[in-house]
Amino acid sequence: MKQIKSIKTKLLIRIVLSFIFLSIVIQAIVFVSFRNFSMNTSKERALSAAELIRDTITSFMLLGVYDKRDIFLDRIKHTHGLKEIKVLRGKAVIQQFGQSNRNDKAPTFLEDEVLKTGNIESAVSEGVFNVEYAIVIPYKASADGRVKCLQCHKAAEGDVLGAVSLVVDITGQRRTGLSIVSYMVVVSMLFSIGTLYIIYVFFKPYTELFHKLRLGFENAAVGDFSSTKVNVTLSDEAGDVARGFNTMTDNLSATLSSIDNKVSILMGYKTASTGNALKDTAKTVDMLVKIYNFKRTIEKDAVKSDIFLRIEQMLMEMGIENFSIYEVNSDKNTIKNVVSRAAAENCPSLGQLNKDTVSWCDETILTDPSQCRVIRTGGIVDSREFSQVCPNFIHIEENQTGKLNYYCIPINIGGHTGDVVQIVSCKDCDELTSSLIPYINAHLKECEPVLEGKTFMELLREQSLIDQLTGLYNRRFLDEITNSLCRATIRRKTLLGILMIDIDHFKEVNDTHGHGVGDMVLQTVASIIKASVRESDIVIRYGGEEILVLLVDATEGKSIEVAEKIRLNIESESIETPTVALKRTVSIGVSEFPTDSDKFWPCQKLADTALYKAKNSGRNKVCFHKKDA
Repeated sequence: MKQIKSIKTKLLIRIVLSFIFLSIVIQAIVFVSFRNFSMNTSKERALSAAELIRDTITSFMLLGVYDKRDIFLDRIKHTHGLKEIKVLRGKAVIQQFGQSNRNDKAPTFLEDEVLKTGNIESAVSEGVFNVEYAIVIPYKASADGRVKCLQCHKAAEGDVLGAVSLVVDITGQRRTGLSIVSYMVVVSMLFSIGTLYIIYVFFKPYTELFHKLRLGFENAAVGDFSSTKVNVTLSDEAGDVARGFNTMTDNLSATLSSIDNKVSILMGYKTASTGNALKDTAKTVDMLVKIYNFKRTIEKDAVKSDIFLRIEQMLMEMGIENFSIYEVNSDKNTIKNVVSRAAAENCPSLGQLNKDTVSWCDETILTDPSQCRVIRTGGIVDSREFSQVCPNFIHIEENQTGKLNYYCIPINIGGHTGDVVQIVSCKDCDELTSSLIPYINAHLKECEPVLEGKTFMELLREQSLIDQLTGLYNRRFLDEITNSLCRATIRRKTLLGILMIDIDHFKEVNDTHGHGVGDMVLQTVASIIKASVRESDIVIRYGGEEILVLLVDATEGKSIEVAEKIRLNIESESIETPTVALKRTVSIGVSEFPTDSDKFWPCQKLADTALYKAKNSGRNKVCFHKKDA
């Protein structure tokens, strides 16, 4: 508004100054012209009176009535509006007739100059209250003309015989001129005010248009198109500009709104609005580019762990530093916390957090996935809608007091919750987190098909490495892990216990009770073996009724101990089948890598040799390979 006022003020000031300057110039011209006119008129009157006085006095001299001169001069003075009349004698006349007997004042400088030079001289004397115009007209001797001066005067041709000095009071003319100028000033002022008012009224709609356009552009610059419309009644080019501006902003607003709606449909969420449509659109487009690049990147990742790393990087780049990522295994009914972060510096209202926290949730969900509200409901869990909505959040008191909020997002794989991303925000950064949730959701939506593909690929691969009857790993899995497992054992300077297990008289079970019962026996023995070792140990169906157990990071003597444990557990177990309850035993051969050999397969062969030794020596026993045996 200040700028628009400045334009209007500058315009009015220029017009006013132009009028004042023009008025001064015109009035000065009028005043000077009137003054010159007054001077010229006075001079003409004076010349006319001087000639009349000269001719009349000459006549008085010829007629011998020169003594009537004063009466004549007084009459001329009053009739011609003269203030003063003086008849001066020149040097030649004074020499001939002597000085005049009139008590005239001494000649002035102007009168002396005329008597000396014979030229007409005039001067204006201006005071505060009056103005006088003095003119001195010489009489020169001449033998020509109607009056022959040389007949009476002893003078040469052209000598100055005398002069008539007249003083005309032109105060009245000056007063008249000033009055006229004053009238003109008043008229000029009234005309100027009227003109300025007309100009103001004419330009007011245009200045208002400029003001509205300026506000419109300012609002458009901050992305607010709801208050940019310019309402004007002008029907000229200015009106066309206003209507064009309105059309432009309407089209721009509609376009940005359309982009926002389409992006919301594409992302599946309504993006957060700040009120600045331009910045919101730019931010949304920028985020779409990031989402597109994010999807392209994770599509090229080899395994799910790489994708979880991308999700972690994405959250960190957005400024989210308190979160956990959980991987759900529906088949095994387990949850694994793959990523967890806690940054106390971002939550000053909470105080010091434990950065070594396993996760933001109680470990209950890791052992019982049904305790996770996201997995149970399959939907988003938002503590901002209802505090303590999930009792397994470890900072339940901080959530209750509003210091901490959590937002758990499921990543659907194959129609169920495959992974969970949990975002934790403190009171100080909750507003920022809330604004980022739609974009985080959009990223995670792009993860779903990629994670689903990777999960199915891992499942297929796992199935190809799992024995379908026993659920144990198969020989193919052993071939894949052998090299890496041996390198890790050597690097950690530990032992790898190798147990070759064979079910005693298994062929008799198949021959006597059928293959169905034989399969049940094999499954039960596999379960007992798996339960008898650690989770980190590897159990493999080596072939037929032979089972291979790899004891990872075993200590010296531990392999024999575990083998004996397995033998006893199987011996004491009664295997229930639909037709009969059976008791079985196993024979076990043991070797250790790299104690018995620095190569895996020779060690496995030694364990196999020890197994046959156990079988040949009566079965249901453990034999350990000895180098000196």
